Amino acid sequence: MNSLRQFRERQWLWPVEDYHCWKHLTELHPDIPKDIIAEIGGASLIVQAGGNCGLYVAQYAYFCDEIHTFEPDGNNYKCLSQNVHEKNVTMYNKALGEATRQVALRTDRVNNGASRAITGSGVDMIMLDSLQLKPDLIHLDVEGHEKWALKGARETIDKYSPAVVLECTNDINIGSGESILFELDYTKRKQFGLDWLYTR
Repeated sequence: MNSLRQFRERQWLWPVEDYHCWKHLTELHPDIPKDIIAEIGGASLIVQAGGNCGLYVAQYAYFCDEIHTFEPDGNNYKCLSQNVHEKNVTMYNKALGEATRQVALRTDRVNNGASRAITGSGVDMIMLDSLQLKPDLIHLDVEGHEKWALKGARETIDKYSPAVVLECTNDINIGSGESILFELDYTKRKQFGLDWLYTR
């Protein structure tokens, strides 16, 4: 493949009500996975949370040997599982967090990428540490849940020092996750659209 154009030319299953997320991923920041991989010099195993409908997942799959993606929203997961056919992708219809338990989701149909984990039940949440993966990159787009996802990945991060990407839509969102990374001697390296890359 000479370019990522084929990903944009696929027939994507996408929630009909959503216009924000599709525009963001396809028009404003379509090459973020490629750019991040270039910046860190490659990755064999990637963990990506907030799989959405699979556009970034499919792109990351092209650049790595193995990708594990997490999408707790049932509608998004249905789209993800129908859109992504790459053999090196493992999909989880779960949220990542600081414990293994149930959470609820608050959804936003106009922006299907803005579903948020809240107190309640109905959606499984697991800790990344429980999977015993050895990631080179962890990319979290979990709508303000970054701090808790990182708490559940702290051992993995401390042991394997993967590059970490956090989506940042505001200072509060990024600050809560950043503090954990700074405790682990990470530095803020580079911005890609709404995403920040951290390395140590």
